[in-house]
Amino acid sequence: MSAPKILCGIALAALSMTCAAAAVAGACVPSFSEVDVKAGLEVRTGCTLSAPALTRATERLNRVVKSNGLSAAQRVALASAANVMLHAVFSQTSQDPAANDATFINFEAILESLASQIRTRTDIDAAAEASKWSTRYQDLLHRLSVTRSTDPTELQLDAAARRLDLDSALALLTRLAAVAPGTAQLSAARNDEAASIELLRFMPWNALPYLEKAHAQQPDDIDIATAFADTLLVQHEPGRAEPVYRALLIQYRTLAQQKPAEWQPAVARTLDKLGSLYLLQKQPKEAEAAWLHALEIYWALARANPSAYGPAVANTLDSLATLYRDTQRLQDAADAWQEALGLDRALAQRDPATYRPAVATTLNDLGILYSATQRTRDAERAYLEALGIQRALAHENPAAWRPALARTLNNLGNLYSANGRLPDAEHAYLEALKIRQQLARESPALYQPDLARTLGNLGVLYRLERQPARALQADQQALQIVHALAREAPTTYQPDEARILNNLGVLYNRTGKPREAEDAWRRALDLYRKLAHDDPLTWRQDEARTLRNLGTLLNHTQRSAEGDALQREADELLDSTPAQ
Repeated sequence: MSAPKILCGIALAALSMTCAAAAVAGACVPSFSEVDVKAGLEVRTGCTLSAPALTRATERLNRVVKSNGLSAAQRVALASAANVMLHAVFSQTSQDPAANDATFINFEAILESLASQIRTRTDIDAAAEASKWSTRYQDLLHRLSVTRSTDPTELQLDAAARRLDLDSALALLTRLAAVAPGTAQLSAARNDEAASIELLRFMPWNALPYLEKAHAQQPDDIDIATAFADTLLVQHEPGRAEPVYRALLIQYRTLAQQKPAEWQPAVARTLDKLGSLYLLQKQPKEAEAAWLHALEIYWALARANPSAYGPAVANTLDSLATLYRDTQRLQDAADAWQEALGLDRALAQRDPATYRPAVATTLNDLGILYSATQRTRDAERAYLEALGIQRALAHENPAAWRPALARTLNNLGNLYSANGRLPDAEHAYLEALKIRQQLARESPALYQPDLARTLGNLGVLYRLERQPARALQADQQALQIVHALAREAPTTYQPDEARILNNLGVLYNRTGKPREAEDAWRRALDLYRKLAHDDPLTWRQDEARTLRNLGTLLNHTQRSAEGDALQREADELLDSTPAQ
């Protein structure tokens, strides 16, 4: 089970608990629709907010959503995250309409920042960010409610934070620090609070200098150290984060010796983060060791409290499975994902709405793995079960779940195609194609690469089915997309362009078009030469295959000297490339 998926589940669980608490207290909390997002974000519940405040905030927000080109699924993620955050905010505020209007308008600026993060960070989990944001906001309010002096600025700071006027809050905090710097402990607390404000604005790069100062002033403060290391990791500075996490681990283990029930979870969380850090630093053995230690602790905690720690066990198993898959330990990967699947199923029995997506995602991961290890029946069963869940989810909320449904359909098509079940493969590919064409029309930048992959798969399928006209149409459409993408991001998309050109060469050659075949193979060869120059181990075999194809063609068109030279070059490449 992937980290985004489980953290989404945790966030949704937190939302449901907060909703229940708000309902008991009689509070009305504004919310956005998590289904109707075609035109942007729509307010589902306005509560006491005035119409002008709602209009002003949502119009500004939707301009940002549109300018960022957020897909429908990303809009759903933004709306879901906003609802978690709104519950945290409006459960803390008064029911004064004017104050609530101001708070909601200030909240919109924070959502703008989150929308930008969703667009630019491929690794972001909006639900997890919302959960952390809510905890951070409530913690900040708690700390600011404790006055440290008679200066009225402290009360103004608390009020500004409550209404989410974070610019004013940071300015007031800076003024307090300048007027009365106080002890090292107080100065560290002020820097930590300033960092919290920047993190509430989704600006970790601005938070880092404050956290660095706070950590230098109070190096033994575990809350400051944790925030510092976490922010360094978010900013992809694992080398700086590692010693902070290691020091934290020593502190937590010492505390856990005295009070294990209280501190063992912190030990496991720190080990989990170290696993992610080592992965960033390309240290797979160290990542595995950290995750295995975390898993051992989480298992012990889950035996005593399965609902609280079962998700953490599944999440850690998913991290290990992904590591094993990427290091070619495929049986270990299968074992870890099967164990995660069992936990996902148990969680889904208790809370289907939250954990059904987790079951589907783990099944899809297993399907890919089974397919790669020739466990065809197991792969098919996994994909079909995942599809059943994802079809139901897409029926309930198409905007959120169409991309996942299309991905599983495409994977199932690959399985059927590889095993000669061509009509079944075509059916799966065409259903995936229809969804991906819709998605690409709505959000071209995000979904055109997926559309090109399915078109390329169909091109190969139609060639195998001896439907050259349809194969040519699919390949040319795929090539048009990836050629444009490769101009903008050559490192990412040139491999796809080379693969499609090689497939086109095969198609042209088999349909008696040697000139077109030669042109396609020469273009593919140019790309493979560049790729193999930068990464020989990965691309030399593809370069050699294209050399052989082109050499054979030239030999058949009375250019045997050049053809033989290309064949010899292919042989030399293969002889110099270690078997993978």
